[in-house]
Amino acid sequence: MKILIILLFTCTYSFSENSDTLIFQRNRQATTSYNVESYLNSDSLKFIDMSLENFQNFSSHNYLGNAGMPQVDLFYNFSFRKLGFQYSKNYFVNNFYTKDNLQFFQTLTPYTSLFYQAGSKREQLFKMTFSYNLKKNWNITANFFRIRSEGFYLRQKTYDNFISLTSNYTSKNRRYAILCGIIYNDVQNNENGGILNDSLFENGGVLDKKLLDIKLRNANRNYLNRSFFINQYLNFGNKRNDSLNNSIDKTKSRFIFSTFYEDNLIEYRDSNPANNFYSNIFNDSLNTYDSTYNLKFENELKWNKLDNKKHRGLIDLIGLGFSFKDQLVSVKQREIDTTFNNIIFGAALYNTYTNHQFWWSFDAKSALSGYNKSDYHVFLSIKKGLFDSIVFVTFNLNSRNYTPDFIYNRYSSNHFRWNNRFQKIIENGADLLFSIEKYKTKLGIHYREFSNPVYFDNYAVSRQFQGTVPVFSADLRKDFSFFNWHLNNTIQYQYVPDSSIIRLPNLVLENALFYENSLLKKALKIQIGVSLFFLSEYFSNAYMPATAQFYLQDDKKYGNYPFIDFFINAKIKSARIFFKIDHLNSGWMGNGYQITPDYPMNDRAFKLGISWQFDD
Repeated sequence: MKILIILLFTCTYSFSENSDTLIFQRNRQATTSYNVESYLNSDSLKFIDMSLENFQNFSSHNYLGNAGMPQVDLFYNFSFRKLGFQYSKNYFVNNFYTKDNLQFFQTLTPYTSLFYQAGSKREQLFKMTFSYNLKKNWNITANFFRIRSEGFYLRQKTYDNFISLTSNYTSKNRRYAILCGIIYNDVQNNENGGILNDSLFENGGVLDKKLLDIKLRNANRNYLNRSFFINQYLNFGNKRNDSLNNSIDKTKSRFIFSTFYEDNLIEYRDSNPANNFYSNIFNDSLNTYDSTYNLKFENELKWNKLDNKKHRGLIDLIGLGFSFKDQLVSVKQREIDTTFNNIIFGAALYNTYTNHQFWWSFDAKSALSGYNKSDYHVFLSIKKGLFDSIVFVTFNLNSRNYTPDFIYNRYSSNHFRWNNRFQKIIENGADLLFSIEKYKTKLGIHYREFSNPVYFDNYAVSRQFQGTVPVFSADLRKDFSFFNWHLNNTIQYQYVPDSSIIRLPNLVLENALFYENSLLKKALKIQIGVSLFFLSEYFSNAYMPATAQFYLQDDKKYGNYPFIDFFINAKIKSARIFFKIDHLNSGWMGNGYQITPDYPMNDRAFKLGISWQFDD
C-alpha cells in the first residue's frame, strides 16, 4: 500500500503531441481536464461544464425501478471493445469510476465540485470532486460518489459507494509524464426478483406498491471492484527556439508504459432458495452463497512515431506505432480455479499531420496466446473536415474475431452450471458519422453483422447461435432554438431482421421542450420545461438476479409508453439547482410502464438537486 501511495503522489499530467496543449490557460479558465484516452490529442482540452443543458438528468433512467440497480442498453452500444479477457457484461458499470472515464485536472486554484440530489423514497445521491495542484505540473484529485435509495417496491434498497484518487505529473522539460489512479467501487443491493403478479400491478388494484408481493425476499447482491493504474510517457526528440525565442517542440516519438491491475469480487446470497424461483438447486437448498473472484494484471509497452514538424513529405506524413501487452488473468469460482496469460500484439498506421482537414488511421491487434488466443481486431477510420471545419464526416470499418466472455463458457453456482467450448464470435461493421457542431446536429448510421453470437436463453442458460445476425441502426441529435424556446431531440432507430436472440426496440426517443431566459440583470439563468422518453414495443430481456445478467423472454412485449418529466433548472454564478417531477404522467395513461419484465419503472417522484463548484 505504501508503494501505491508513493506512486500516486509522484503521478502525472500528460502532455499532448502539440506542446502547448497542456500549458495553463490563465486567460481562460482556472480548471481544465482530460481523460486517459483522449488527453494526448491536441483538441482534448476540456473546461468545466457549467451549463444547464440536461442538468436535471444527472442520474439516468432506472430500468429496474431504482437508482443504483443494473442498467440495460436500449440502443446497441457501438463503443470500442478492447481486445483481451472479459469476464462478463457489467450492468452496474454506468455508476463505476473506471480508468477510462476518470478526469485528470490542471488547476490554478483548488477546485471543488459538490452535487447532492434528494428524491422520493429516501433517494439520495451525493458526488464530490476535489482537485489541487501541489505544483504547476503536479495535480492530485479525489472523487467520491454515493447512492442510497429505498425504492418504490419491497426489497429494492441500494447502498453503493464509489471512490477514486488520481494524480498527474509532467516534468518541466516535458520529456516525461505519468498518470495514475486508485479506484474502489462497492455495490450492496437487495434483490427482489421483480413483482410476483404483473396483472395486479397493471390493473392498478394496489396504490401502495410496497403491498405488491415479490419473488425474492432474502436475496442480496454485492459487487466489489478495485483497481489501480500507472501510465508513464517518455518523449524523444529535440527542442529549438524560434526567432522570438519561443520553444518549439520537435518530439519525434513516444514510449508509453502502462500497468493496470483490477480485481472483482461478485457475491450473490439467498437464505431461502427453495422458493420455486430457481429452476435448479445443485448444492444447498437452505442457503445460496455464490462467489466469483477474478483478477486481471496488465503490462503494456507502446511506441508511436509523432509529428516532428518538419513536413518533408511522405516520410514525415506517415505515422507508425507498435504495442505489446501481457495480460495475466485468474478466475475462481465454485469448482473453477484457472489462471492464464494473454499475449497481445498491435500495430498502427496513421497520418501525423494534415493540411486539408483529413485524418486517417489503421489499427490491428491480435492475441498470440492465452484464453483469447487468435482473437483479432482490425479498425480503419477516415475523418474529413468540410466547410472550414463546420462539418465533420467520419467513416469507420472494423472486423473483430473474439472469444466469448468467460461467463458464457464456464460457470458454476448453486443454481446455474455449464461448461461450454463455444466458437469465436465474428463481428464486422461500418459506421458513417456526421457532426455539425455549430448547428448542434449529429447523425450516425451503423451496421453490424454477428456470426456465432452468444446469449442467455429463456431459462437464463448460456447458448450460442449458429448463424449470422445483422443489426442496422441510426441515431440523430438535433437541437432547435426560437427566441427563448428550445427543442432538443435525440432519435434512435434500430432494426434486427432476425430478432430471435438480439432484442432491441425499433425506436427510442428523448426530447426536451423548455423556455430559457436570464433574469436579475443576467445574474440568474433559468429553464422551465418538459421532457419525453419513449421506446417502441418489443420483447425486452428479463433480468436474472443470480447471475446479474439479462436473458431472453417471449411471454410479453413491453414499451409504447411515454415517460414525461417536468423540470426547472436555475443557475446563479457557480451554483446550479434543479427541481424535477419524474414520471409526471404516472397513473394518467395506464400502468404499462415496465421496460424490464416484472420490474416497473418508478412512479411519480419528486427530485431536488444542487451543484456547487468552487474555484478558489
